[in-house]
Amino acid sequence: MKLKITLTLAFLLILLKVQAQTPSINETKKKVFENSLSYQKVYKKIIEDDLKIIEAEKKLLKEKVTSIISEDEKTKISKTIAEKNKEIEVLKNKLKNPARDILYHEYDSLYTRIIKQKRDSIAGYKKVIADRGDKLTLKKLDSIAGLVKKKQGEEQQTIQEKNERLSALDKFDWVLPTWERANRRKFFEDMYNNKIEKLIFLNSFALNSNTDAASVQNEIVTDNLLAVRLTFGSVLSVSSGSKKDGETPEEKEEQDKYKAEQEALSRLVNGGGNFYLEAILPLASTNQSNGDQFTFYAYANLRGAMDLKDLNNNVDTSTGNGSAGLNIYMAVSSDNKKFNFFAQGNGNFTVGNRGFYQNLGLNYEKPFLNGKVITGVTILNKFRLSAIISAFGSDEKVRSNKVTVGIQILP
Repeated sequence: MKLKITLTLAFLLILLKVQAQTPSINETKKKVFENSLSYQKVYKKIIEDDLKIIEAEKKLLKEKVTSIISEDEKTKISKTIAEKNKEIEVLKNKLKNPARDILYHEYDSLYTRIIKQKRDSIAGYKKVIADRGDKLTLKKLDSIAGLVKKKQGEEQQTIQEKNERLSALDKFDWVLPTWERANRRKFFEDMYNNKIEKLIFLNSFALNSNTDAASVQNEIVTDNLLAVRLTFGSVLSVSSGSKKDGETPEEKEEQDKYKAEQEALSRLVNGGGNFYLEAILPLASTNQSNGDQFTFYAYANLRGAMDLKDLNNNVDTSTGNGSAGLNIYMAVSSDNKKFNFFAQGNGNFTVGNRGFYQNLGLNYEKPFLNGKVITGVTILNKFRLSAIISAFGSDEKVRSNKVTVGIQILP
């Protein structure tokens, strides 16, 4: 069995896609929407010209007030000046971010035109039925009715896409950034650099090792469900220790028990079990714009996992466990994104069956608190080095100050 696990680990390493135990966060943040710089300049010039005209009109109105005796006329002019001030404020806001404003109006116009075409087609089909329905065959009527239904579906899909596109040009909320449906595309694509339209297979492999045990964690499938990100993954672990010559049966039994506990702890820290299903709900994020130098990301996780006896040494029965926890991720990038320094911490409340507690060698077979602290650096957005500097918990068996090193080669 140990040979089987060792060969599996070797195969995964050959794939050259090893990853440290950090979230699959897009460090450099991609620009989801691009815009023509030349178009921006033209747009900016138009806004500036409009601003000059309104400010000149406002100046004339102020000069006119001084020569008017009627209070009614003064009141009317004062209201007009207030309206001009609002127009000036709107134009100044547009100058702060012309790219966003251009794209917003471009997308709005584009989708409005497409939706109108769909509705015109639906109206045309219905008119044919109303005007010539009695002259058409049943087969032809069914065909037209099918086209109407198809166009209605396309219309609803276009409306949804329009709302998502326009919302994506705005900043997603700091708190519960994926709660609003229209914000999910923006957040998941920007934070994880993943498209939300399709499943993602073999998203990452993770290698973590210390003096007691090594493990490989693999995100097999990831997808999004409403505001939640789902991950189905696996963890294989093997003890780094070896049998010593001349040891007594008692010493060997003690050593085997220690190995089993370290392997179980490694699986717990790096994923939860041989197979796990995890749901992540983003709680807060400062990642409001593409390319931010500082990222703060907090999320809650709910995870179910199992260990299979056929995949582990010294495990007599299969076990199951579940956990709920909170995670905090912080990172800062250099000016040109050549370096990204990050730190992550999490805390979980974990519960499992009796075999799960026994494999860990817990002093008390009951639910416990556990967590870890990770730090590391990403270089050129291609290489990531990390270290689990502390594993802590309410039971001493899940505590460890041994540094667990991880490495990632980013795709």
